[in-house]
Amino acid sequence: MAKRKINIRLSDFPNSTYVFIVAFVLASVIVPNFFTPGNITTMLTQACVMMILSTAMSMCLMMGCIDLSLGGMVSMTGVIIAILLKNGVHAGIAILAGIVSGTAFGMFNGFVVTKMKVPPFIATFGASGIAQSIANTISQERTISWEQGSHVKLVNLLGSNILTVYFGPRPAQILSISALLLITVIIIAIVLVLFKKTTLGSNVYALGANEETARLSGIDNVKWKVGIYALSGFLASLAGMIVMIRTNSLQPTVGDGLEFQAVVAAVLGGNSMKGGKGSVPGAVLGALTLYTVRNAMSLWGIDTSVVMVVIGCILVFGMMLNQVVNSLAEKRKLYRRAEGREA
Repeated sequence: MAKRKINIRLSDFPNSTYVFIVAFVLASVIVPNFFTPGNITTMLTQACVMMILSTAMSMCLMMGCIDLSLGGMVSMTGVIIAILLKNGVHAGIAILAGIVSGTAFGMFNGFVVTKMKVPPFIATFGASGIAQSIANTISQERTISWEQGSHVKLVNLLGSNILTVYFGPRPAQILSISALLLITVIIIAIVLVLFKKTTLGSNVYALGANEETARLSGIDNVKWKVGIYALSGFLASLAGMIVMIRTNSLQPTVGDGLEFQAVVAAVLGGNSMKGGKGSVPGAVLGALTLYTVRNAMSLWGIDTSVVMVVIGCILVFGMMLNQVVNSLAEKRKLYRRAEGREA
């Protein structure tokens, strides 16, 4: 039996792969204490939320839509879980309530976009304000914390480390893998399997490339759009849960600006704002790139406002990079067609 030759080209990897490698290497060389086990642990744990949100944003962009309510949903679902914990509700029930509310809110977004024909940008931008207002109202704009007890054992378990490796006695020499990071990896892996092994991926790409053509080929546009927005809400609620567990309390404005960072991560990962192109792994690597930059600048003592300027520049750079890559790919296609005609 002849072995099939597998050709792997550099162009097969998402754009964010190379940006992440360059950013990580530069930060490791230039920034003191960046490449230490303790700092890598901190960076990966902090990046969990953005990796999940960038996955949600990536699917929406590939579908030709956008979800600007992600940040608001993180705040809303996180507050719902935290309030229930504060009132003595079992952690499992509280987390389930947060997830259900986030998924339902995502379905509401899909309904507004598909049935009421509101442009996704406007619909989800407005929904973000609604979700954030709900978070502010039920929390009374105060940080929420809860008493320790048997009802929060699940929260404590999810907030613990599942693996710790000691390279020395100092905190900077300790590498830890948290349960939250494991949960994040499992969630992303499930989404990737669904993309590869079911019709999810092909249908999302088809909707983003040409919605009318997708409809004529038998794809139920309404069902799939509502479903993707529901999945986006589900992922946002998981991100809200992770924020709440990681900080062991919750501020009602915790989701402010997260949707913008998710767009940056997704675009940096090769996702087109026009739809029909992109990848989930690229968005995840884009999120890791963002947190590499944020972490390095934080260790350097650079002000947060400057960090946001840099993130904005990364968004512009990502869009320019996508344009260059797409142009080169188009030229290669034309060149191959020309060669085929000559032959």
